[in-house]
Amino acid sequence: MMQTKRPLVVFIGPSLPPGGLPQALEADIRPPAAQGDIAAVSLEAKDCVVALIDGVFQGAPAVRHKEILWAIDRGATIFGAASMGALRAAELSDHGMHGRGLIYRWYRRYALAPDDAVAVLHTPEELGAVAITEALVDLRIQVKNSRKKGNITSPQESALVLAASQLHYTERRLKTVLDSARKNGANISTSDLVKPGCTQKQFDAQLLLDELTDRQKSGSWPPASTAGTFVPTDAFRQDLADAGFSLDSFSGA
Repeated sequence: MMQTKRPLVVFIGPSLPPGGLPQALEADIRPPAAQGDIAAVSLEAKDCVVALIDGVFQGAPAVRHKEILWAIDRGATIFGAASMGALRAAELSDHGMHGRGLIYRWYRRYALAPDDAVAVLHTPEELGAVAITEALVDLRIQVKNSRKKGNITSPQESALVLAASQLHYTERRLKTVLDSARKNGANISTSDLVKPGCTQKQFDAQLLLDELTDRQKSGSWPPASTAGTFVPTDAFRQDLADAGFSLDSFSGA
């Protein structure tokens, strides 16, 4: 059955380059989400649809699990992919959040995978929020594909993955990873690695946005979550206060 048009908010930054949004998508495009941002969207409209792709990892508190659950309980439909969205969707898929893409599935399969595997350092929003480092998950996929094509050996792949894993996400650049691996005895050059057409984060973000564009056209959205009734906690209320909300805004909401 056709559903009425619902407000759509997309939180996105370095996972998709400028101009990568589908032209037919009608959405409120916002920068990477921080603590309180999804709660704010839910306050604007209970039946909102949220696409969480990028979120902050430093400089401000990250999106809280509880605010996502609170929004879902109120009637929001929340999707996640590519970066912070994939991480939160993997953690909350049993509670009504919808994950999309390979990175989401990777986090679902490997529960102990590091949170910073999707993190990148990027320019400020005013300069386009362009990534200036590379995500560990993208580097892993690049070296895996290089090994599958026979360009590098399995030991060389392992050396590169280890080197990338040991770097802080603000230092993960291909050159830095290669230099680190060479210091440990791996003889690898840039030309040995397959150059991807786009990063996996870009691919997953595009996949979700294309789906949302199609859903907008058809008016078809996933059924409301039946995961359970939201239970507020003191920590949730403190998070709201820390994010600048008046707790009165949430009484009976």
